[in-house]
Amino acid sequence: MGGVCHVVGRGPTEYDYESLADVNGPIFFINDAVCLERLARSDTFFFAHDRHLRRWLDGSVRSTAVLPIEGDVLSGLGKRTLGHRAPVVLYHQGRKNDRELLEMERQHVARREQLLIHSGTIHSAIHFAWFCGFSDLVFIGCDGISRNHPSMRSGGVDGGYDPRLENRSLSRPADYRLIRRVQDLLVQLFGLRATYLGTPRSAPTASAQ
Repeated sequence: MGGVCHVVGRGPTEYDYESLADVNGPIFFINDAVCLERLARSDTFFFAHDRHLRRWLDGSVRSTAVLPIEGDVLSGLGKRTLGHRAPVVLYHQGRKNDRELLEMERQHVARREQLLIHSGTIHSAIHFAWFCGFSDLVFIGCDGISRNHPSMRSGGVDGGYDPRLENRSLSRPADYRLIRRVQDLLVQLFGLRATYLGTPRSAPTASAQ
């Protein structure tokens, strides 16, 4: 309770990823950002919703996978099993904009085994961080920069992702402004403190919550 965790996304950032080795608390990797787990010395977690992210569940990463049971990432497996050799945490998807779920105490969330699902994987990660008792979130590559922002057109993978990250899922970036708005609302709702590291200097400065 009251600890700090880092949340690492795929957005453009000036953060030096080598510094992840100095992080003492848990690190939550969103989607393909899990390629950075090799730099981390602390506990790492991998959050994914979409089927194409299953390519990371082939035994090549050691992060604990936090996955929705009903999500595309696990659909269509049939009798096949994942090659993931690290722990897996499963949860049920809450309804989008589920106000009742967001107002629940932790013990009730545990009973329902649900996490929030909204427009971005990061929203489930924030709900999970609150559920685990963290009070401070450090966001890296999660600034919510839109696709038409200059930093998204300056050499990023597929025109938006940080070019240093492996795009194993072959996915393409969305417009992250809505995701960031919901992200800020969740941080405020859960009474969390947010710090943003590595925000591109060409982007508006993100203030701490």
